[in-house]
Amino acid sequence: MRDFTITIGTTFVFGHDAETKIGEQLAARGIHRVLIHHDGGAYLTFSGLLATVRNSLSHAGIEAVELGGVQPNPRLSLVREGIALAQEHNVEALVAIGGGSVIDSAKAIALGATGEQDIWDYFTGAAPVEHTLPVAVVLTCPASGSESSQVTVINNEEEHTKLTLSEPVLRPAWAFMNPALSATVPAFPTACGIVDMFSHICERYFSADQEIGVIDRMAEGALATLVDVGPKSLADLENYDLRAQIMWISTIAQNNTLGVGREQDWSTHLIANELSALYDTPHGATLSIIMGSWMRVASERNPMRFARYATEVFDVDPSLPEQTRARLGIEATEAFFQSLGMPISFTDFNIPSDGIERMLDNIVFYGPDATIGSVARLNREDCRRIFHMAAQRTSEGEETR
Repeated sequence: MRDFTITIGTTFVFGHDAETKIGEQLAARGIHRVLIHHDGGAYLTFSGLLATVRNSLSHAGIEAVELGGVQPNPRLSLVREGIALAQEHNVEALVAIGGGSVIDSAKAIALGATGEQDIWDYFTGAAPVEHTLPVAVVLTCPASGSESSQVTVINNEEEHTKLTLSEPVLRPAWAFMNPALSATVPAFPTACGIVDMFSHICERYFSADQEIGVIDRMAEGALATLVDVGPKSLADLENYDLRAQIMWISTIAQNNTLGVGREQDWSTHLIANELSALYDTPHGATLSIIMGSWMRVASERNPMRFARYATEVFDVDPSLPEQTRARLGIEATEAFFQSLGMPISFTDFNIPSDGIERMLDNIVFYGPDATIGSVARLNREDCRRIFHMAAQRTSEGEETR
């Protein structure tokens, strides 16, 4: 294992009625004024969730202002609106009610509310990240793992640019996680979430490191669990136990519990994020579209981990040749995504292929070799192959000729 330092300062309140405890937890930290941030969805009202959070805060003596309107691929314009509102009311914390987009937006508002720099300057690296307001999360849609990660992703809709900011101070202070709250999430966003957390684990698992150790086996166990419970959960959306498994996996998939001590990859996200930025495609769908094609290109360079992944996650026969196992594991991955009703190609989601060069222009290749990735270093031509491969695949997984 490589050297690492990790601090996860999030307090997890997990289980039945977790959302009712938010007032007492924040009051114990001396919080008096908060900004409640959400997407404004009707479920917040008819489920009683928003009223429950408001009442919990009010009973604890905490004043609240609200800002709704978060969209998938959270918008920079709303973040700026939230910063102005937070500063106007001198709030001391953010309360995010929702999934990854709401949480990421809240993190950005909390960061921008503490400084004098424009919030986009932090994302571009023009300003250092030093301070932020504490963020409390009431999780409704497990997917991104943003409830305890140090990452926020914001979409600059004017520039069609989607940037990631990763800093330890961005980890939320609290995560209130009641799996029952996610039972109202429909099948498609549930499936998008499962793909997202699956990909988060893979980005850490597919490393250039050749040794296999405890972190690898933990990752394989989490991936195999998702393969098992994912389709079952879609068939029984209100099953609390299945939702609980998915909710906790979403958290450990992204807070680096399964990523310490290795050089991580992140090529799939870097490539797929450009689809979201240009075409406003749901994040989980971009990942399922890109991952199989990325695996095919990357496994040509370094088949070992892909072969082991096939055996440990999908029970592919370990006696088969390495390249064969790798291929079968990739095919099983795409079949798993399709079992969730997720796309595996541009055509599955009606995405045009005329923006490939523009998307390639926005990928930040780095180092003297101008590449991305870990398990396989990919240059612009490699990424072009991945885009074209994903664009040419049919819904049956075959490439068009």
